[in-house]
Amino acid sequence: MKDEKLNRIPNSPGEGHSSSFSPYQLLMRQSHKLGAVATKAFGDLKTFLNQEVVLPSAVHLPRSRQVEEELQKIEDLKRKVKKSHEILVAAQTIALFPDEIVVDRTKVTIIKRHSFWSTDVISIQIEDVLNVSASVGILFGSLSIASRVMNTTDHFDVHLLWRRDAVELKHIIQGYAIAKHSGVDVSDLPRDEMIETLRELGHDTGM
Repeated sequence: MKDEKLNRIPNSPGEGHSSSFSPYQLLMRQSHKLGAVATKAFGDLKTFLNQEVVLPSAVHLPRSRQVEEELQKIEDLKRKVKKSHEILVAAQTIALFPDEIVVDRTKVTIIKRHSFWSTDVISIQIEDVLNVSASVGILFGSLSIASRVMNTTDHFDVHLLWRRDAVELKHIIQGYAIAKHSGVDVSDLPRDEMIETLRELGHDTGM
């Protein structure tokens, strides 16, 4: 009977006195209590994790007026940059390594090809074009563009263009230079309308 009493673990705090238990029995008693607490805590955590957490959608988050304005400015800048590269007219020379001249909404680009591995690229802002002259024959023509920006030369020549291309380039470049120097803004016109306007501005009576 004495051994049975020592091996029994009380079921309630009021049953028995701690001094009547062996160290092993006290350890087992505390282990049971910690196990019960841990089981309850795990159950609460599992319940919490299984709950659906609703986060506000980013689409419905209000944007400040300043943020909207900054985003609009960025979009406008992107459109202007893309539009500035729109080609108005371009032509190549008749040669083994053809030169090329390209006119877009902001500049004139002259590409000089000397070989497969050697190419010079010159870009002239429309505002810097001072004068454009063309020399044409029955089939071919050449173009000379004078610029206010002087490096090693004050003008650039492009030879062996088709006559039609030389005349068209002269009219477009000259018309654009006249528009810029006269303060006439044509940059926002649609491409076809802009070309027609520049062609009329740069038209020569004898060409």
